[in-house]
Amino acid sequence: MHQINSILVGVDLTHADRLVAADLNEQTAEAVERAIWLADLVNAKLEFFAAIDLSAHTKHLLEEDRNHLSNNVEDEAHKVMGHLIEKAKAAGVESTSKVALGPSWREIILEVIKNNHDLVLVGTRPHGFKGRLFGGTVMNLFRQCPCPVYAVKIGEEPEVPEIVVASDMSEVSSDILNFIVSIGQMADVKIHLVHAIDTQLDQRLKGLDVGEETIEKCAADIKEEIESELNEQLAQTDYRTLSYGVKTHVLEGSPEEAIPAFIAENKINLLAMGTLARTGISGFFIGNTAERMLEKVDCSVLAFKPAGFVSPVVPE
Repeated sequence: MHQINSILVGVDLTHADRLVAADLNEQTAEAVERAIWLADLVNAKLEFFAAIDLSAHTKHLLEEDRNHLSNNVEDEAHKVMGHLIEKAKAAGVESTSKVALGPSWREIILEVIKNNHDLVLVGTRPHGFKGRLFGGTVMNLFRQCPCPVYAVKIGEEPEVPEIVVASDMSEVSSDILNFIVSIGQMADVKIHLVHAIDTQLDQRLKGLDVGEETIEKCAADIKEEIESELNEQLAQTDYRTLSYGVKTHVLEGSPEEAIPAFIAENKINLLAMGTLARTGISGFFIGNTAERMLEKVDCSVLAFKPAGFVSPVVPE
């Protein structure tokens, strides 16, 4: 089971037209609150990490007046981070902070590699942004960060959060299920273990003039087999100790369609899923199915890499 001892919190210090803003945007503020809550729950340490990605023009200004402008930027950033450390301390959570210059996703990954963090926690896109919930920074972390990434969506937290664990029967999905069950032992959550069956098989069989009765029997056999495998996967956990247990669901349709639809219909708060690396290609970031699914979900996501994943990001 994945142990969480050290959490890196991505802190976006940009707000409106300011390079470093004293007041955090609401997405980052939500991520900070969730990180402090989780660190307290699992007894982990926090590192508040801010990467300031400077434009070419700003970099030129810093070169022209390095002592004055650079110190101002970094001093302001450290001042904000100091407030976050005090906030964590008030909640009984030990924390540190660091400020770096460069693209957020790259600097976060380098910091994870350098200090062996167990989890990265970041905010999502602002409300009202048209298109995907997860922007470039988060997607790059999903693709290339070696440790699990928790992207937090703003939203009213229900009394009992609902979590979907998307299972493909792989080892990584078993690890995710065990981790979520362990969270359920510390905080009340409702857990759904979900697998989607690609119904395109029916269409292919019809194209081969297979009878309707045979197709229905085949589909029923497959569903029964999947339900058995989900129950077997569940039996390897301590789910019986949970207040709400774990519900299993076999969905019909491709995963990238069926799982987001299930999430929307059931008002799910968190999707926990694995991202797939191609065998033999170190750092092939994310599987096509996972990528397409992430384009359609509208909830927080906790994404795990498979064992042996090696990030392609290396220090220059």
